Amino acid sequence: MSRTFTIRARGPDVRLELERDLNEAQRAAVTCGDGPKLVIAGAGSGKTRTITYRVAYLLARGVPPAQVLLATFTNKAAREMLSRVETLTGGDAGAIWGGTFHAIGNRLLRRHGPRVGLAVNYSILDEEDSRDLLKMCVTEAKVRVEEKRFPAPALIADLVSMAFNSQRPLAAVLEERAPHFGMWTEELERVAARYEARKRAANAVDYDDLLRFWRALLDEHPDVAEGLGRQFRCLLVDEYQDTNLVQAQIVERLAERNGRNLMVVGDDAQSIYRFRGAHYDNILRFPERNPGTEVFKLEANYRSTPEILEFTNASILHNQRQHRKTLLAQRPRGSLPVVLPVNDAYQEAAFVAERILQLRDDGVPLADMAVLYRAHAHSSILQAELIKRHVPYEVRSGVRFFEQAHIKDVVAHLRILDNPFDEVAWRRLWLMLPRIGHVTAARLWQALAAHRNPLEAALSGSLGADLPPAARPHVARFQRDLRALRAAAEDRHPSELIGAVLETGYLDYLRATYDAHPSRLEDIQQLAVFARSYRTLRSFLSELVLLGELYGQEVAGGSRDDERLVLSSVHQAKGLEWKVVFVIRMCEGAFPSEMALREPEGEDEERRIFYVATTRAKDELYLTHPLIDLSPRGNGQVLLQPSRFLREIRFTLYEQGEVEMLSAYSPEPDWGA
Repeated sequence: MSRTFTIRARGPDVRLELERDLNEAQRAAVTCGDGPKLVIAGAGSGKTRTITYRVAYLLARGVPPAQVLLATFTNKAAREMLSRVETLTGGDAGAIWGGTFHAIGNRLLRRHGPRVGLAVNYSILDEEDSRDLLKMCVTEAKVRVEEKRFPAPALIADLVSMAFNSQRPLAAVLEERAPHFGMWTEELERVAARYEARKRAANAVDYDDLLRFWRALLDEHPDVAEGLGRQFRCLLVDEYQDTNLVQAQIVERLAERNGRNLMVVGDDAQSIYRFRGAHYDNILRFPERNPGTEVFKLEANYRSTPEILEFTNASILHNQRQHRKTLLAQRPRGSLPVVLPVNDAYQEAAFVAERILQLRDDGVPLADMAVLYRAHAHSSILQAELIKRHVPYEVRSGVRFFEQAHIKDVVAHLRILDNPFDEVAWRRLWLMLPRIGHVTAARLWQALAAHRNPLEAALSGSLGADLPPAARPHVARFQRDLRALRAAAEDRHPSELIGAVLETGYLDYLRATYDAHPSRLEDIQQLAVFARSYRTLRSFLSELVLLGELYGQEVAGGSRDDERLVLSSVHQAKGLEWKVVFVIRMCEGAFPSEMALREPEGEDEERRIFYVATTRAKDELYLTHPLIDLSPRGNGQVLLQPSRFLREIRFTLYEQGEVEMLSAYSPEPDWGA
């Protein structure tokens, strides 16, 4: 005989320590009732804590976990929040629909996909898969690329994605982001149409399709929309200022079906991802689109000193279109931010490196310091300086400056001028040409290697004569460019040679192959500036190799293996914080970006980027601005103005710094003959 025992499922622990753990504004947002809610969460104001407690509070009120949808921009953020919810409630938060928009869309489409023409076993294409499929579509569309370079598949993918996420025609996106490909508009539209057809035939979707079909479910199938409205009783969206038009449409379509029980959390002052399709008006006009919206402002800042916050508040107030707020410091007073003019980028790098080592000696770990910049190119000279001083660092704005593909492309041109037997450099150059693959590149190198001077052989009329007809014109054009480059090498400085590379067909290759080509062009220009301190091409190339050898060496005096200074673009630094922050290259044309200023409302977004940069600092903030810049062409100097973001702030809110040189200052020494 057996006995049955019943165990009642334990609900969430309602003893949430709201009074202890939350301030008044946070508690108001956490414990509010139903309906549309906008939480403006300033930098360092406890946004994550507020969202976490809101979810826990909903569960404590009896909302089933499966009726809560929490959309975030990273799966990591969702996992962290749900883990905290479990700690708070003592229950299992696994049934909550938490994750990125794409992850949640995938879960729904696995269930409802057949309603929009998707079999439930559809495949998801990653970025590489999408590029490969687009490459096939270019071939099938019979695009003739003999005369002009056609955009590379990766660039086509970016353009198609931006068109979808911004809900604009491909032609409009092309005109804005890549006008030099305007002659290919018709062909690109044909390739994009073929790409869509190919995906459907293969029962495959890319990342954008996960949003496209999710929205289609809501728009075209009222019964599904009603069911999802009932299922998701409570909607929460994190980092709402970063949503694009499609994501905002999905959220509001769902909210229409659940009584607009929707809470969005974000900071319009940290809206800095327009280049990815983020739509600023989503958060700015949320109350207008959702009548009856209750707005909460989290203004208590637990991160920065009062001096840093007074500085940042003064800056962002110059933006007119925003949800007004003033961050209030909860920490004791500290030191004023330091604004420091420096002679040039070399002195800037020397100051930053020296100050970082001083702070480290004073007990500030390297990992508690960061150098931020508007564009990756601005870090090139600093990276070289840090390597020479044996300061370990990690780059969070992409790969190390000298390891970037487009930098290596340019350097490959220079390497064959110095060493015509450099097979690796030759192969890299061959593979840049249309209609040239690895097999053909190997054949071309074999033809060169048989000669006493491969460079002379490369310029001979016989090279490529036995290649397929489609490849010969490209080899011929490369020979013309190479001939001009060799002539320039006879009497021009290494920095001028970099400019000469750009005057060849490489500029067309850069535009056709890589996304964000203007910023990559700026990288190359900064490489030219870096090369100004070397007398010979050989010494310059040797130094680049030695810089690579020094990567990762530990700082003098010893340090933990994991202790590294952070170098990061401002965009990559969003959401992070450090005790000490340096913001470099604070001059007009660099920060704010000259290119961004040409765009509508570009200045406002640049100021928001500056706001994000300065609000990363907890204890100390340094802002440096070079007074002169070396011309990338090697023909003189350019006078620089301090950034308008510095000039518009009252001088009483910062300390004016001054660099004192203890010995005769010279920029980068020439290490070779």
